[in-house]
Amino acid sequence: MAHELDRNAQTGKMAMFAVGETPWHREGVLLNEAPSFEEAMRLSGTDYEVRLVPIYVDDHAEGAVRGISYKEVPLARATLRVDRNTVLNTVGLDYRPLQNRDAFEVLTPLLDNGVAKLETGGTLREGADAWMLVRFAIDDPVVRDILGDEVVPFGLISNNHTCGRRAQVKMTPVRVVCANTLGMAHRGSGDAIFVRHVGDARLKIVDAATKMFEGIVERYRTIAEQYRLMKETRFTVDQFTATVLDVLAPLPEAKDKEAKSGFDRALANAEAKRRVLTTAWTGGKGHKADHSAWEAYNGAVETIDHDDDTYTVRGSRALALLDGRLGTAKDEVLESIMVECKKR
Repeated sequence: MAHELDRNAQTGKMAMFAVGETPWHREGVLLNEAPSFEEAMRLSGTDYEVRLVPIYVDDHAEGAVRGISYKEVPLARATLRVDRNTVLNTVGLDYRPLQNRDAFEVLTPLLDNGVAKLETGGTLREGADAWMLVRFAIDDPVVRDILGDEVVPFGLISNNHTCGRRAQVKMTPVRVVCANTLGMAHRGSGDAIFVRHVGDARLKIVDAATKMFEGIVERYRTIAEQYRLMKETRFTVDQFTATVLDVLAPLPEAKDKEAKSGFDRALANAEAKRRVLTTAWTGGKGHKADHSAWEAYNGAVETIDHDDDTYTVRGSRALALLDGRLGTAKDEVLESIMVECKKR
């Protein structure tokens, strides 16, 4: 299936839970209230162990009589999902598994202290990827004065068992009206910490979560100021074109018309995407049609998050939104908009 959610044998549903509403595919278990940590692990299908196991190949030379004789591959291992005896991928000798429970337990102090509540969690690609998302309650007066109830802070822990990506600890605000994610203005500003699966990965994920979540108030003051600036900045059509359309739907260059047989199709696709993005700017969910930079950004993200026809992906849309191509697109358009806003 396109979303690649795993099947949870305990619940008989997709391996995902969500509080209030499911964000991507209306799959999994829908809850009215935040679950406990143990219940979240069960509903999300993330409570499984991953081990390293050796890889063996047939030890017989080509053309020889084949028999039961194997030799171990010296430079690789496999990650095995123990409960299903399923091989997830091959990895190098320096790879060390980070168990989902170890990764997600860094959230328990926040849950126990009432600082955060579990919001979503799930398992993708037969257990190759897993995530847990919490909603924070920030009572800082500066943050609340600017953001009110319109932007809600979330913390994300994601884990991978294939060496395909690193574990991640991330802050992500969500606009309640549109359920849109708002990243920090720059990738290097500390909104995400990545952890490699080498050495003591458990210790590293604990350290990463400590660094990320201890500075949550300061981080959201920065986000609040971004919000204020975008809200107060009005874009002309030319500014919107330069910061949003040219970033997310660039027109093919005229010099490519003769060199590429698909020029006309590429031009039509870009123009169609630009029309959708423009409509989302002027008439997105919860918008006042004030031509603000804030509504330009949120209209763009509304399209990226929810318009499957305009932004198609191969494989998991959840992964693409969390830390893949779609997430990158949102970061890029936000940075472009913020650069223009700061010119005021």
